[in-house]
Amino acid sequence: MKFLDVHSHKQKSSSDTIVIRNEYPFTADTTDWFSVGIHPWYLEDWNEQWNTLVNVAEHPNCVAIGECGLDKNISESLELQKIIFEKHIELSESLKKPLIIHCVKSYSELISCKKKFRPRQMWILHGFNKNQSVCDMLLREGIYLSFGKELLTNEKLQNVFKTIPQGSYFFETDNSDIDISEIYHKARELKGEIKIFTEKLFYSID
Repeated sequence: MKFLDVHSHKQKSSSDTIVIRNEYPFTADTTDWFSVGIHPWYLEDWNEQWNTLVNVAEHPNCVAIGECGLDKNISESLELQKIIFEKHIELSESLKKPLIIHCVKSYSELISCKKKFRPRQMWILHGFNKNQSVCDMLLREGIYLSFGKELLTNEKLQNVFKTIPQGSYFFETDNSDIDISEIYHKARELKGEIKIFTEKLFYSID
């Protein structure tokens, strides 16, 4: 079985690992599997970014849209963030590609968007590291959770992970240099067995 790294800024695919590289519109490397989106931290010239993104997102190696989302820790207005995030939702639906989401202190707004659009494509919240109540709230709305290196050392997060149904989670390296296999091994240690339904998401990946 190949490992799936659902969100990475640094890693590359290998013989035993499928990596979904996070790319930005103006600098996207399309030679391997990737996702593309406008991060809420980088909304300057977003109209120009968007025009490029739409074209890049149609590339056959683009298997997901994002990362994109909502972040209350930054100075950019949440209203503008929501406008741009909703455009990503629409693109995800039109291209039939999953959405990879960055969300900071904006879970109620995220769920409101989910209810508004009732998307058919899978939503994956990357870098999940919150408590049980947030986890349960997101799972109830059908949002999948992706766990990164914090799963290796955060005991509270490990306890949350143990409660998550099989097939409702993914793993990622994000911006770290660790090998994704370390996170898989920890997950197996915590759950005994793990199930990642890669084919349901990225059916174009061999």
